[in-house]
Amino acid sequence: MTYTVLKVGGSLIAVSKDLINCLIEAHLNVLVVPGGGPFAQTVRRYASRVDETAAHWMAVLAMNQYGFYLAAPGAAVVESISTLQRGTSILLPFKMLYENDPLPHSWNATSDSIAGWVARQLHANFVIATDVDGIVLANKLVWRVKARELTTETCVDAFLPQLLDTHDLDCTIINGQHFQRVVDAIRGRSTIGTTIIGRK
Repeated sequence: MTYTVLKVGGSLIAVSKDLINCLIEAHLNVLVVPGGGPFAQTVRRYASRVDETAAHWMAVLAMNQYGFYLAAPGAAVVESISTLQRGTSILLPFKMLYENDPLPHSWNATSDSIAGWVARQLHANFVIATDVDGIVLANKLVWRVKARELTTETCVDAFLPQLLDTHDLDCTIINGQHFQRVVDAIRGRSTIGTTIIGRK
């Protein structure tokens, strides 16, 4: 069974529940990794009062909160990737991340990198749904770019290109406000967006 890991950004919170329902109705095998959204923004407000490790785990817990928000009838809520079933599931990542602790405790490695790490564990396709059409370089939307070429700030977190490059993992960035683009990306069809190519 081929799975897709879909990171649903916090910037999509206004349409996110409708997006989840769309995935369920399309009968796709998708593991949704939630972003942090407004829940993580609360952590950022207080991050200066704690160390980076505390802030890291607080932010991962914020992803759990968004995950519960995304939960919909027909979508399983899971804390492990070992027993995934067919259909759409929502991952609450804190338990798995806390047990493995695979990523830097830094705001450079956020839910994008966490979703990439999960995709790597599953050998799954990897899609990020956010509120922009893809990566813009030199004022132009690019369709494909090598991870190692992303040396400036983009719409993904700063650590993700390194993770993709290290693990030979590709990632497609899609505007999640357009549900059909998300469905097309999950099904491997051509659509508007940017594919980041890991080392080959």
